[in-house]
Amino acid sequence: MMHGYGGFGGFGFMGIFSMVIWLVILIVIIYFLFMFIRDFGSKNGITKTRKNHAHNILKERYARGEITKEEYLSMKKDLED
Repeated sequence: MMHGYGGFGGFGFMGIFSMVIWLVILIVIIYFLFMFIRDFGSKNGITKTRKNHAHNILKERYARGEITKEEYLSMKKDLED
C-alpha cells in the first residue's frame, strides 16, 4: 500500500536523515562565512580605524597640553609598532 515511499507519507527515515545532513552542511557553511567576514574586517578596516582613532586622541591630548612633546613622540612610536 505504501508503494516504497516509507512510513511517514513519503518522508521516511532516509528523508529525515537527508534533511539533517543538508542542515548540518548549511550551518557549517554559514559558520565559515561568518568567520571569514569577521577576520577580513579586522585585517582590513577595523584595525586601521582603531589606530587612527588612537592617533587622534594622542594629538588632542598633546594639543590640550596634557602631555609633553617627548611623551607624545614616545606614545606615537608605541602606536606605530
